[in-house]
Amino acid sequence: MKAESLLALCTSRDTRLLHVLQESYGADSGLLESRIRILTTVLKTFLSRFGDIPVRVFRCPGRINLRGMHVDTHGGYLNLMTHQREVLLAAAPREDDRFTLANIESQFEDMHYALTEWTRTPAFASDWHAFITHPDVQGPALQRRGHWGNYLKGASLRLQHHQRDVSLLGIQGVIGSDLPRGASLSSSTALSMVVLHALAACNELPLEPETSILLGKEAEWFTGARGGMSDQAAMVLGNRGRLVNVALLPGRLDVSGARYVAFPEDLHVLVINSYTERSLSGAQLVEYTRNRFAYSMAMEIVRQELARMDPDSGLAEGVQFLSDLTPSKLGPGSEDLLYHLLLSIPEEEPIDRLRTRYDLPQLDALYEQYFGTAPEELRPRSIRLRGPLLFGIAESERARLFPDALLAHDFARAGRLMRWGHDGDRVRNADGTPYRYDVRDESIRVLLQRATPIEECPGAYGASSPALDLLVDAAHKAGALGASLTGAGIAGTLLALCKPSDTEAIIEAIRATLASEHYATTAALKSPLTPEELHNAAVPNIAVAPLGELVFA
Repeated sequence: MKAESLLALCTSRDTRLLHVLQESYGADSGLLESRIRILTTVLKTFLSRFGDIPVRVFRCPGRINLRGMHVDTHGGYLNLMTHQREVLLAAAPREDDRFTLANIESQFEDMHYALTEWTRTPAFASDWHAFITHPDVQGPALQRRGHWGNYLKGASLRLQHHQRDVSLLGIQGVIGSDLPRGASLSSSTALSMVVLHALAACNELPLEPETSILLGKEAEWFTGARGGMSDQAAMVLGNRGRLVNVALLPGRLDVSGARYVAFPEDLHVLVINSYTERSLSGAQLVEYTRNRFAYSMAMEIVRQELARMDPDSGLAEGVQFLSDLTPSKLGPGSEDLLYHLLLSIPEEEPIDRLRTRYDLPQLDALYEQYFGTAPEELRPRSIRLRGPLLFGIAESERARLFPDALLAHDFARAGRLMRWGHDGDRVRNADGTPYRYDVRDESIRVLLQRATPIEECPGAYGASSPALDLLVDAAHKAGALGASLTGAGIAGTLLALCKPSDTEAIIEAIRATLASEHYATTAALKSPLTPEELHNAAVPNIAVAPLGELVFA
């Protein structure tokens, strides 16, 4: 459909338009109106830049993860949902390999580039990782790290690299978004994914879900990121009104076993913007990275300890991912086994002793990867192992059990799973004192003696912040069944599970907390939040259709 005709449908609120939108967004009138407003702005900008030519509209929603924090890269269970705020792209195919992409926000400059600027270089013949780490490629990208153009180029180049036997035609178009940036709702991933999907569609290249997820993950690597694939999976696998429970297994991704659960109508998830952004450097960055480094070796350490504990059982060979360390797979007596396993793993171990205690041929390379840019005096000499590992095992189990609680309408248990999970990330108590879960030998033995279910053990990952903890506690005090951070932590978004009758009271409590001087000091806000920011601070999540195209013809 031509841009002017599509804009006319928006202006008149034509029933054909509403039917198409309802297929993706449902019948909520407020949500539909907000989609029409942003689509209208995108189309007006498209007309002003490219004229009245045929246009296709692609969309990618944001995402939330209700349970399964920090476990996606190690094959732990996740509970993913789409979020109604999204990235839209009105695009038209070109007859050459050039791209011209504009943004409805003036702060983002127009992007002009051609695929051949990169594909003709010798480095492009290498594998993707070698290509993006080549100095001729890495230099220009990292010089503008965080620039929105890197996400566009990364998506375009990753698809072309995947289809090196085909010369892709470029696209021209306009991008608009109402996803809050830096709020842990994956606005940058949505930007990459919508360009990847639009380019594939305009070149008539079908993408299977697994391929789309993997290409999307690696497209972001072009920007300097090295994230997992849970964000992309939520955007590809998500579904309207439903939660998807899945374990993403590194090296052998297969989403055919994804489990879909209709989200209960008598339950709300509030998406809460803390208005903080992750900006770590120096000692803070090293401290945050320590647990990620520990995780990078955790499963190999687990296998070696299991082999020592029971060398003849073959159990160690069957444990590849966090999702394998669950009572449902390990069988009878597995709770005892997990606690004995934790007791065999040091609470904290010097790096030099790790080299002699375990066979870890990648240790030095991983240490350099995670801490190589840190000043020598800040590099850690020891690594905490037990706390992060307990968190990972317990969090994956919490994520496995979460859908069952929803299906049983045991919302109180679902809330407790969220509370226990956030306590594993917590850094401060409600009274402002420091918090850290006790994982010393005597504490683990008490858990063993009491046969404490592993999911009830928070663990010690510590990716929250005082500001996030303050908002979580405010939500709980106002009646939330459970609340926790979502995403990588430190800053960004929180989630609160609540009964519909309590939703407004919790929203008001969140707004009051955000407006307080105590929060402004705790979060180090540069200026007080505006009335509009406070009004938009907490919104109920609406699970919309996944990444796709709005077809109006």
